Amino acid sequence: MNDLKKSNSVLQVMYSISKDMPVLFSINILITLLDGLHIPIMIVVVARFIDSALLLGTSVFKQGDLVVYGMLVMSGYIYTVASQQMKALVSKMSEDKLLYKLKPRMIKKLYSIDYLVYESAETQDLIHRVTDDGPQKFISVQRTILSLIRIIIQVLGIVYTLIPYMGWYAILVVSAVLPLIIVSSKGGKRVYAAEKQVGLITRKMNYLSDILSNREASHERTLFNYTTHVNNKYKQAHLFRSNYNTKALAKEVSRSKGINIILNLMILPLIFVLVQAVSRKQMSIGLFTSIIGSVMVLSRVLSGQLSELFLNLASHIEYAKDLHSFEILPENDGVHETVDEITFKSLIIKDLYFKYAKDDDYILKGINLELKKGQSYSLVGVNGAGKTTLTKILTGLYRQYEGEILLNGVDLKNFTYSQLRQVFSVVSQDFARYAISVKENIVFDQSNAGVEDVLTSLELDKFINHLPNKEDTLLGKVDSEGTDLSGGQWQMLAIARALFRQTPFVILDEPTSSLSPTAESEIYTKFLNFANERSLLMISHRLGSTKIADEIIVMDDGVIAESGSHEQLMDHNKLYANLFTKQRRLYHAED
Repeated sequence: MNDLKKSNSVLQVMYSISKDMPVLFSINILITLLDGLHIPIMIVVVARFIDSALLLGTSVFKQGDLVVYGMLVMSGYIYTVASQQMKALVSKMSEDKLLYKLKPRMIKKLYSIDYLVYESAETQDLIHRVTDDGPQKFISVQRTILSLIRIIIQVLGIVYTLIPYMGWYAILVVSAVLPLIIVSSKGGKRVYAAEKQVGLITRKMNYLSDILSNREASHERTLFNYTTHVNNKYKQAHLFRSNYNTKALAKEVSRSKGINIILNLMILPLIFVLVQAVSRKQMSIGLFTSIIGSVMVLSRVLSGQLSELFLNLASHIEYAKDLHSFEILPENDGVHETVDEITFKSLIIKDLYFKYAKDDDYILKGINLELKKGQSYSLVGVNGAGKTTLTKILTGLYRQYEGEILLNGVDLKNFTYSQLRQVFSVVSQDFARYAISVKENIVFDQSNAGVEDVLTSLELDKFINHLPNKEDTLLGKVDSEGTDLSGGQWQMLAIARALFRQTPFVILDEPTSSLSPTAESEIYTKFLNFANERSLLMISHRLGSTKIADEIIVMDDGVIAESGSHEQLMDHNKLYANLFTKQRRLYHAED
């Protein structure tokens, strides 16, 4: 898709298709040219056949001519039937090919988009318009362009046939098509604009549809019986979207229908003029019959397809612009590159400020912090204090910050995303659950070396050994033989995944919310025991687990309110002590 960065035209889309499937594209071009030439050729062939048949029983009748032209007429009919089947087959093969080639490139682009840009609603709407049914939209662009080429060839062929008899009328027909092109083109832009207007509604529909159908929400759908309520909201959103788009489309189609009627009415004077040509012996009966038949067929095509094609073409032009905007979205630096392992020495944060582009208020307000090699830190604070935002900045997801962050003495912005991946592993509260084997959930395509030590250190082997195929057990319910895990077991796998990567700095952003406070504390302790020289940043609302860290950092309203050990902060009797006291009953056994 890199070629699409250079242009926002449908021709560039066609060029991209030709590169992805040159053979199928060439077949499509060949079929289009043959279809376009078919009507002009058949006008001559049918005319000769009729004229030969009319001579039957006369002295000038030639049986050979009748047979030859009859066979050509039959061949034309066979081609018409065969070409329809061939076009359907090639279209399906093209769609499958593009799905194989184009979809992975779109996913690769999605993976590369700058995280802060990706989060915006405008970007989400753009992604929805471009990537949803992307291969089908590319095929639609190709189908529209080739259909227009076919019709243009057919019209020019008939006009060329008519010029010797009524040149002025042929020019008039071509001129009559121009208003249809203009009206349909403007209408296509308006229809696509209407589709963009309902982008938010479309995303809402997709979200509600997911709630109504996914397996993860099935237990709550049963327990709370909210299906009817959510389904009504889905139908309301769908009805609004459908009505909005239908009204826009109906309005534009009605504008084109008037011009279509005029085009059809122009056949009447054509018949009259051609009848006069036949009566004056300027045209044979066969040619008259053949032209009228072809014009009638082409008229139906023009009235039924031309306005729709130009409507679609205008819409495709707008899609090509969106596709271009999608391709030039800012990307994370070096997101796909392979880099060597990086040793972590220190992380120094100086006067760090951060706010979203459209917001006036800062989320982080002058953070100063130093994180050292081999030390463990607990980052605590109430919701909205800025904890997760800070971790996203440290891992390179947010780069539009003010202030200075030094990783090993080097400005953090000088590191590519791939380099930062070699430094940081993150386990978040909304970690992913992959429907693959237990082992693949941890190592993916990396070597299995060291996975046994990770499983043993976190005591995951205790429940894995009871699974049907142990480490090779397929998880999830995508496959009929898949085995599901409890929420806590899934969280343990996510933590094992981060530990296995052996990065020098690990961030745990409340990944143990499904575990009890005691179990959470035990997991963090096991993690620290196995981490060796790694640095650890733990984010948790449960302050009982924070006591094991070398240093506790307390955030409040975007600033660091205080820091120190558990004992020091309790002696300070400020925010941390107040929060811990409120939770004391949960940790009475440990306190």
